[in-house]
Amino acid sequence: MHGSMLQGGEQLALIIELAKAADVAPLIVEAYELTQRELEVTRLVARGLGTSQIARALHLSPHAVRDHVKAVFEKVGVSSRGELVARVFADHYAPAPHVDGD
Repeated sequence: MHGSMLQGGEQLALIIELAKAADVAPLIVEAYELTQRELEVTRLVARGLGTSQIARALHLSPHAVRDHVKAVFEKVGVSSRGELVARVFADHYAPAPHVDGD
């Protein structure tokens, strides 16, 4: 939502638009009370990286990555990486409004 005062200062213009995923995702992740490291792991999972790739990117052991993924799954209430990405980055968004002619 954006707003600004119109010239003269008596009226307000208000624009309401769908939030971008990049703006909403951090709020959703915060709602699940993920640690900073769990957030980093979640972002890399969402980008499609595997355990060993995440381990190299974050300078962790693959075992530590699996522990973080397991903790994230528990906090978010999912059992797979696909479910995690859907829950955190897709399920919380309203569908795009239908426009006649689409």
